[in-house]
Amino acid sequence: MLNYEDARALVFEHVVPLEKGQRPLTESQGLALSEDILAPHGMPLFDNSAVDGYAVQAADLADASRENPVRLKKLGYISAGDSGEDSICSGQCVQIATGAPLPPGADAAVMKEDIELEESHVRFFQSIPKTENVRFQGEDIPEGRIVIPAGTVIGPAQMAVLATFGFAKVPVRRVPKVSIVSTGSELVDVEEKPQAGQTRESNRYMLAGMVKQESCELLKMSMVPDVPEILKQEFEAALQADVLLVSGGMSVGDKDYAKPVLKEMGVEEIFWKIKFKPGKPLFFGRRGKTLVFGLPGNPASSYVLFEEFVRPALRQMMGRRILEESMVKAILEESITKTYKRMHFMRGQLHEKNGKFRVRPLKFQGSHSIGSLVESNALIRVEANSPVLPKGSQVSVRPLLNEIG
Repeated sequence: MLNYEDARALVFEHVVPLEKGQRPLTESQGLALSEDILAPHGMPLFDNSAVDGYAVQAADLADASRENPVRLKKLGYISAGDSGEDSICSGQCVQIATGAPLPPGADAAVMKEDIELEESHVRFFQSIPKTENVRFQGEDIPEGRIVIPAGTVIGPAQMAVLATFGFAKVPVRRVPKVSIVSTGSELVDVEEKPQAGQTRESNRYMLAGMVKQESCELLKMSMVPDVPEILKQEFEAALQADVLLVSGGMSVGDKDYAKPVLKEMGVEEIFWKIKFKPGKPLFFGRRGKTLVFGLPGNPASSYVLFEEFVRPALRQMMGRRILEESMVKAILEESITKTYKRMHFMRGQLHEKNGKFRVRPLKFQGSHSIGSLVESNALIRVEANSPVLPKGSQVSVRPLLNEIG
C-alpha cells in the first residue's frame, strides 16, 4: 500500500499536459496560457496626461505663486483620441483631457482645479516639476517584457491585458474532458424518494461541481447499479474522456464490481489502496490516454481525494503553474486526541485572528459525512502515527474553495 507522497508522485508522473490551441478571448477565462505573453509594444502607447488640465512647460512655472501668478496663452484643447501633433512653446499652454497625448514641447500637466481662466490666458499659482501628471510611453509595461507567464490561469485582469495588446485569440491548452460514473444499486436519483435501504445519489453532483471549478468539460455523467454488464456499457462510453471519475465499487465488498470490470476492459492498474484517511481504497489507472480515478462511494472520502489527487491532476493537464492551494501553518484551537496509522486529512474550520491562522477540527470526521463538507473550509494534515496534538500546536492546513457560515 502506497503512502500519500508516493501515490501523488505516480499520478503526476502519468499526467501529460494536453495539446495547445487557441480560443477566442471572450471564451478564455479559466483556461491556462500555453505560452508566455510578451508585450508587442510598450504601454502606454504614447506620452499622455494623467489629469484633466493644462499641458505646460514646467520651466514657465518655476516662479509661480499665489502672490505672483504666471499667465500663459491658451492655444486650444486636446481631447482623448486626438493626435496631439501641434507643439507648444514657452509662454503657451493647451487644455488637455485625461489620456490625451502630450503635445510636443510640453513636459508636465497642471490639474484643472489649480488654475484660473482669464479670457485667452490661463493663470497658474504654483510651480510644478517636469513630468508631473504625465504617463510616459512604455512606463507601465515596456515592449518585449513577459506580461503573463505560461501556465497562468486567465481571469479578468489577464483578459484586460490580453485585450490591450490585441490578443483576440489566446494561446491555451485544451481543457480536459471528464466523465463521472456513480455506482451503487442502493442509489436513487435526486428527484426520487428513497425507499428502505436506499439513498439519494450525491457524489456525481459534487464531483461535477468540483470539475466545473477547474473550467473542465463534462463529457458524461451517469448513475448505474452494481451490475457488471451495465457497468461495462457505461464505462466504455465514459472512457472516451480524458479523465474518468468512478464513484463507488472500489473496495472489497461482494458487489464492488467497478474495479474488476475496469481491469477487464483493459484499464491498467497503476495503484490501488493508499495509506490515507479518508479514502484508503483509491484506485488510479489508465487505458490509452484516459486516466481513471476510482473514488470511494463515501462522499467525504471522494471530496478529500478529489482535492488531493484529482484537482492537481486536472490542473497539470491544463498546463497550469499552480496545481493546488498552498498549505498554510495554523494554530490548533482544539486538541486532536485520536490519531491513526495512516495519514489523515481532517476536515476543519480555518480563520485568521491577530494576523495568524487558526483552525478547529470538526468533531465528526466520518467518511460518509455530508454535513462535514458544508461545515469545513480546510483540511488539516495529521501525519501517520502522530502523537496527540494538544491545543496550541502548529499544524499544516490546506484551504478549500468552500464558503462556510
